[in-house]
Amino acid sequence: MRWWVCGLLIAMACPALAADYDDSWLRGSQDIGAAPPPPPRLYRIWAGVYGGVQVGEDFHGIDFRNVSSAQIASAISQDGILTALANSLPGMPILPQINTNGPSYGGFLGYNWQIDDVVFGTELNANRSALHQTTYSSVTRSYVVTSGGYLYAPTTVNVNNSGTVDMSDYFTLRGRVGWAFGNFLPYLVAGVSFAQIDSSQYADINYVGTCVSQPTTPCPTANFKVGGNYPFYSVSHGKYILGFDTALGMDYMLTKYAFLRGEVEYLQLGTPSDIRLNTVSARFALGLKY
Repeated sequence: MRWWVCGLLIAMACPALAADYDDSWLRGSQDIGAAPPPPPRLYRIWAGVYGGVQVGEDFHGIDFRNVSSAQIASAISQDGILTALANSLPGMPILPQINTNGPSYGGFLGYNWQIDDVVFGTELNANRSALHQTTYSSVTRSYVVTSGGYLYAPTTVNVNNSGTVDMSDYFTLRGRVGWAFGNFLPYLVAGVSFAQIDSSQYADINYVGTCVSQPTTPCPTANFKVGGNYPFYSVSHGKYILGFDTALGMDYMLTKYAFLRGEVEYLQLGTPSDIRLNTVSARFALGLKY
């Protein structure tokens, strides 16, 4: 009787024991052959709308050297005395190149597209930078000139010229491409610039020559003189000038939504009134990504 009872207890316990163990040791692991989990991403996501504010220092290059060249050429083409001096007048006087700098501030708004760790974007920048520069030059020279069979000595030529430029606001519309690495996004930029510029140029070329009688060609009258005066003036007010820009910079993501930026930008701002302008801007920015 005891053997029957023991056998019955063993039979009842076997299904419970079998339920505590699976048959994976017979079938093998179910994970064998499955794809391994992907490695952790080594870059942040920059895609989407972003914007921010920026402040920096602008270094302006202002080249006035071509301000009077067209005016002098025009005066030479109209006057025989000046034509005789054509080889001496160009480049007289030459206005200087001037470098100046000042603070700037502004804002930006853009949108990024991202493919893995490559980031493409487009961005609009608006900046305010005070630029005011004027320069003036005057040169007087004397020549011996023969014209119409008469000798004029001396022939005194005066050239006066000046240039002025003012700029307060400039804008850039640019595309950029960057490489996301960790929290960093180094990038390159190229685009177009628009600047509202007031400019003016003035030039006055005048001369007077006194006739000197020669044995074969006496002067028509005593103290006979010839002269000419050719003033030129032009002004451009509130005109938007198209140029181009390029930049190198880096964004650093502080949080999921906030980032810092450092950037150096070169802008070619056109040639208003024959004044060639360029700016190098070094700036820092704080931005938000949405």
